[in-house]
Amino acid sequence: MASFRDELKDVCDHEWTKIKAGQFYRMVTNSDPDLQKQLYIRAMIEVFHYTKNNAINQAAATFNEDHKRMGLLRFAMTHALEELGHENMVLNDLSAIGVDRSVFERQPLPATEALNGYLYSLSIRGGLVPRLGYSFWAEDSYEHLAPLMDVCKNRLKLTDKQLTFFVAHSVIDVRHAKDVNEAIERWVETDEDKMAVRQVARTTLYLTGQILESVANEFC
Repeated sequence: MASFRDELKDVCDHEWTKIKAGQFYRMVTNSDPDLQKQLYIRAMIEVFHYTKNNAINQAAATFNEDHKRMGLLRFAMTHALEELGHENMVLNDLSAIGVDRSVFERQPLPATEALNGYLYSLSIRGGLVPRLGYSFWAEDSYEHLAPLMDVCKNRLKLTDKQLTFFVAHSVIDVRHAKDVNEAIERWVETDEDKMAVRQVARTTLYLTGQILESVANEFC
């Protein structure tokens, strides 16, 4: 099973490579600080809009699960509860740099709606095992976010208290990533399971990339 996790990581790294070669990463790393700040704020508004749904769609994925798979159900329900309210970190981080909270009332971008819709559909029709493909990278993406964090800390001079979604969240996600890996090792059993998990990882990362590109397009 370790070889499958390695394969899954290769899939995710490939998608991240495409995301980091895109317009958003180019702009956020090479622009003047004023534009960098606006890109960061705009991206985090979209992060708020999909993060507020993560706990709910993970809980929804338990709907069709076999009651005998108590370990998998316990994993999902515990994670759903622990993810609840994490969008408030985004809200507080942006408020701490002077962003009016009314910005969170704007409608999500179409790409964000697509990611949310896909995850809700997946949760109901696919269940917990395929959704592990999303959790696999979402709980362990900080190496790929390093360029954005470098901009936030060294160009925008934001403190850890203004970056709690990334800084405090990363501490929580170390344990979550371990739990996800253990769940994959235990519950991803068949070739069909593996194919589904790979597909979900690829699709959710693709949609995340589209969110970032949509943000960049607003400033072109």
